[in-house]
Amino acid sequence: MKADFFKIAEKFTQKGKNNYFVLIGVLGVLLIAAGDFGSGDIKKEKLNDFSLQSYKNQLEEEVTAFIREIDGVGDARVMISFESGQENIYAQTEKSSTDTSTGTAGTGEKENRHSTYENQYVVIDNSGQETALVEKTLQPAIMGIAVVCSGADDISVVAAVTNSVSVVLDVPTHKICVTKMR
Repeated sequence: MKADFFKIAEKFTQKGKNNYFVLIGVLGVLLIAAGDFGSGDIKKEKLNDFSLQSYKNQLEEEVTAFIREIDGVGDARVMISFESGQENIYAQTEKSSTDTSTGTAGTGEKENRHSTYENQYVVIDNSGQETALVEKTLQPAIMGIAVVCSGADDISVVAAVTNSVSVVLDVPTHKICVTKMR
């Protein structure tokens, strides 16, 4: 392959200086094409591969490992419930206009206002498919958390677990239940 490339390059250089620019342009296009080959497909698959169950399992494992580090907890198990699934917020364009007209009636001036408002989703072409542009993705909202741990017979351990989980997951303490493991 290199030998062929050098033969082509030699032919271009023999004909004149302007052919250098053509050769550099062709090389640039080839490098750009080689750099973009297949790079976007992997990222799209990872973004679209959201599973509520895998997210729940990962979060429960992380919180369980975190709680086990608290003094007096011992063994622990965490269960998290969600209000809904993942939510996408789509980009939108907004247009509004107001028309005002003034007229005179028999007794005085009259002003008429007419307002219009238009809202449309931003649509992009994604490999031949038109899809709405996702502006941001919201993770599922946590409905409640149950923690079962062996040290829950001590009120200070229950308070430490409740406060720690509340801070880490930004969940109010009344949505966290800590009970003793059998």
